[in-house]
Amino acid sequence: MKMTRRFFFGLVSAIAYGFFTKSNAQTTGGASSSQIVVNQVGYYPNSPKLAFLLNLTNSTSNQVQLLDARTKKMVFVSELGAASTDEASQDIIHTIDFTNFNQVGRYYLKYGNLQSYPFDIGTGIYQDALTKLLRSYYLQRCGIAINDRVTGVSHPPCHLNDGMFAHSDQFHQAGETKSTQGGWHDAGDFGKYSVTVAVTVGRLLSLYEQYPNLFSDRQLNIPESGTGTPDILDEIQVGLDWLLKMQREDGAVYRKLSGKDWPGEILPNQDVQQRFIYGISTPETGKFAAAMAMAARIYQPFNGNLARTYLQAAQKAWQFLQSQPSMQVDWFEGDDSGSGKYLFGEWDQEESLKTDLDDRLWAAVELFVTTGEDSFNQYLTQHISKFDYTVFSWKDPSSLAMISYLMQPEGQGSDNLKEQIKAKLIKRADTLLKKVDSSGYHLANDQFIWASNKKVAEEGINLVYAYQLTGNQAYLTAAVDQLDYLLGRNHFNLSFITGVGSNSVKHVHHRIAKAQKIVIPGLLVGGPNTYAQDGIAPKGLGPLSYLDDDRSYATNENAIDYNAPAIALIAMLMANVN
Repeated sequence: MKMTRRFFFGLVSAIAYGFFTKSNAQTTGGASSSQIVVNQVGYYPNSPKLAFLLNLTNSTSNQVQLLDARTKKMVFVSELGAASTDEASQDIIHTIDFTNFNQVGRYYLKYGNLQSYPFDIGTGIYQDALTKLLRSYYLQRCGIAINDRVTGVSHPPCHLNDGMFAHSDQFHQAGETKSTQGGWHDAGDFGKYSVTVAVTVGRLLSLYEQYPNLFSDRQLNIPESGTGTPDILDEIQVGLDWLLKMQREDGAVYRKLSGKDWPGEILPNQDVQQRFIYGISTPETGKFAAAMAMAARIYQPFNGNLARTYLQAAQKAWQFLQSQPSMQVDWFEGDDSGSGKYLFGEWDQEESLKTDLDDRLWAAVELFVTTGEDSFNQYLTQHISKFDYTVFSWKDPSSLAMISYLMQPEGQGSDNLKEQIKAKLIKRADTLLKKVDSSGYHLANDQFIWASNKKVAEEGINLVYAYQLTGNQAYLTAAVDQLDYLLGRNHFNLSFITGVGSNSVKHVHHRIAKAQKIVIPGLLVGGPNTYAQDGIAPKGLGPLSYLDDDRSYATNENAIDYNAPAIALIAMLMANVN
């Protein structure tokens, strides 16, 4: 869940906070601690290799040693770069550049009594992380029994009675039931949201469409492995088929499904409260249409009948949007008592949430790419001038619309529109490069708000796109910087993905993990959030407003739409850097 959250539980946790020690929280490093931070997964042999020495107090030498992790023998010496101050965190940072060393192996850096966590140099360094991130969706499945020997996640089938209509509309009465089992739990709780499923599906399908050779059958060890279809598509189908159940008879799409109360620290099968289907909206309908249109073309080689079902659903959703020329959201007071709002509100106040034009644009583009019908192309022609290229999210999916249009094969679509989109993207990427250059941590994202880590990954993706279009190595290097940050080269000396790196997040706000007392691998957490709405993480500290504490839902929860850009960034770097 994001932004509008369980504030009651946050208040209770904040009050209780004073009565508990922080033994359950792991914070590595403070503003004054000296440490060497690295990408704890590693580096490609022929790519830039930068580490940071933070907040050095006593400089005794200008040399940093690279040691073989097995033999403890020095294999390379790097010069310590000049000190600079990261304005956002006020950390004093010395750069350690060991790019010129390219021998495959496992190593660590040492400066005086300080040493880094170990890391690899090699060509296959990210495959394990990619697999763990992708498998997380199987572990989030709703409505089935999970008994995963790999991670230890285990529970009986859950939420088999989803769901009941919360309100009456022209097709259904309040209290009426509709089969909406399946799909994925959105985050650390058990709600299901059309909006986050749609953008998750969109990000992952776009990745597969551009890099199909990275994915195969039997890759993820999920129940569908061995069907002949790449496992990633089998998993995405779980989300798509649940979305189909959320479509109303006239093509509109219901927003979400959840209980009226936030569940406690229980397994999903123990969450036996009545769960409700909440009203339709045109923003969700637009995102639904886009995701279904993408699925229609991508699943066609594997299952023609399924592809036709997806296309028909997309066309039906578009027809509803045509009948509703202005934004419509069916929302009632009390709808968010046990679930996220995902609308303009107290914490989500972006201008894009006041309109559904971005959602309609994405739908039109994907329908054009899939069908070739000129009316969809005309929609883009009429509206493209209204949009800048921005970061892809549930709040504004228009950038993925532009990428889908831009990445069409030569001869498809308008060359003029493609040039306009390319110019918008490069303008964004150049702005990101300036941010990277001014950031001590080489970050392209300077907004430390809810899900800041997701924004880091998405900006990394944008930089890879810019590299693909121009061949400018600076974009690709900056994209690598974003992943380096997520995997440990940060103030906390912490990999923000569970089970990835020697010192990774351990106390995710996740009910299954808490109930089973396990660490579920492959979960990207939200990361630093200066507003820290949970009352647990420190407020007002920008990139330092983070705590690895399972009570901190505002900084340390995972969600399906967080993992998707992390997966995409890793996979795109695997394809472009290696």
